[in-house]
Amino acid sequence: MRYLGEFLSYLVLAVLGQNLLLDRAIGLDEIITAIGQKHLLWRLVLVVSGYSAVGVMVAWLLSRFITGRTAYVLLAVMYLLICGVVYFASDRLLLRVSPETHDVWGPVLPHALINAAAVGTPLATLTGGMAHWYAALGSGLGAGLGLAVAVLLVMNGMDILDYPDMPEAFKGTPALLVYIGILSLGFCAFA
Repeated sequence: MRYLGEFLSYLVLAVLGQNLLLDRAIGLDEIITAIGQKHLLWRLVLVVSGYSAVGVMVAWLLSRFITGRTAYVLLAVMYLLICGVVYFASDRLLLRVSPETHDVWGPVLPHALINAAAVGTPLATLTGGMAHWYAALGSGLGAGLGLAVAVLLVMNGMDILDYPDMPEAFKGTPALLVYIGILSLGFCAFA
């Protein structure tokens, strides 16, 4: 249970951090887009799972050769590079094989790359401690499912936080940050 709590806490933190740092200051554009269109959410989850699984598996293989004090940093950088290569290859392959399919899946790919980088980088640095390849694969695939859980929880919170009697200064981002903080505390209770 401790690991489940840590895993969920890191995922909520990664989604929030991705939106705070890599988006337009809590614009939540990528998450809101996924929330507003359920079919886009599940496409995003599938692609993030794929990117993370490939990246974490390669990081696990590299962790057998990279040791020392800088291993965590090198594994994180390698994971990000691998995700970038997989993104570029999947985008070019979809465009070459079927432009119609690229029109459907293409808009999801950049969002999935950013989310896979935010969610999977901590997992990639932990792969050195994983004894088996299937543990690394499960972590990579679980990153997409964890993203779906985090997005659905934020979506539920946004519905709850749309309360008309809430003070005007507290509406929007402040209420969302408090909600995410309470969620994180709940996940830490598993630890």
